[in-house]
Amino acid sequence: MGDAIDAAAATMEARAHGSVKRDAPIGPLTSYRIGGPAGVYLEAAGDEDLAALAAAVRETSVPVLIVGRGSNMLVSDHGFPGIVVRLGGGFRWARVEDAAIVAGAAMPLPALASLAMDHGLTGFEFGAAIPGSLGGGVRMNAGAHGREIRDVLVSADLYLMSEMRVSTLPVAEAGFAYRTSRLPSDAIVITARLGLTPGSRDEIEREMREVREWRRANQPLSLPNGGSVFKNPPGDSAGRLVEQVCGKGARVGAARISEVHANFIVTEPAATANEVYTLIRWIQRRVREQTGVELEPELKMIGDFEEVPDERDAG
Repeated sequence: MGDAIDAAAATMEARAHGSVKRDAPIGPLTSYRIGGPAGVYLEAAGDEDLAALAAAVRETSVPVLIVGRGSNMLVSDHGFPGIVVRLGGGFRWARVEDAAIVAGAAMPLPALASLAMDHGLTGFEFGAAIPGSLGGGVRMNAGAHGREIRDVLVSADLYLMSEMRVSTLPVAEAGFAYRTSRLPSDAIVITARLGLTPGSRDEIEREMREVREWRRANQPLSLPNGGSVFKNPPGDSAGRLVEQVCGKGARVGAARISEVHANFIVTEPAATANEVYTLIRWIQRRVREQTGVELEPELKMIGDFEEVPDERDAG
């Protein structure tokens, strides 16, 4: 893999306009702020850098990881032995077209919610509660407060690496389901169009304020975390199950179940990704043994993990 990484880095250094770095740390790109390095890191300045990326992948078959705001991602302590890509400033823009917002994939969802409010457009207030980027939100059909990206998405422009071209995907063809989509695995979301509705700015502002206040009251915003760890099982709440079976505050090392919301795992400065991973697996085993429910992670776990010894059995 080392020779392939070297070759991929050389191709991107020769053709890309953005930053290309070897062995760059990934942790600072995520909300957990833990994890090992990338084999090679590309901050893509524009579409031409995605062409450079596609050429590097075609030549070397090195795996690719797209990192948006890293808000639902746990990176292994070993890092990711491939190309890590983050979309840079060329993908961080937005404009209003009548009752629609068209934006680059690097735009934060809360910023788009505020833009909609400023223009008296309703339907995207829930975006204020999602700390991720537009591209990641489209890829995973992010949602909050009973609403999802698929409720407002009109279409998305994708860069298809295998074909080295841009394709527009209508929402009806995205295959959206709960916290997932059927976007091609080699596709990078670069632009999306959100269809909204004119509304009362005062009412939109009131709902946005309620969304933000709910988030402050119900999520552990003061400590590093990766958002909701588990998807809600059909007809139930993952947080309720975790609290019922495992309780709040159970820990492995410097990772623990949040005292604010049991579907969040928070970390202290000395935490490792393996400690978070071990706690996740412990929760899954306990919930499965006591309720028969198999909790499915919503958190994306990147790389190879090992469970760490824990004599206290996670609390």
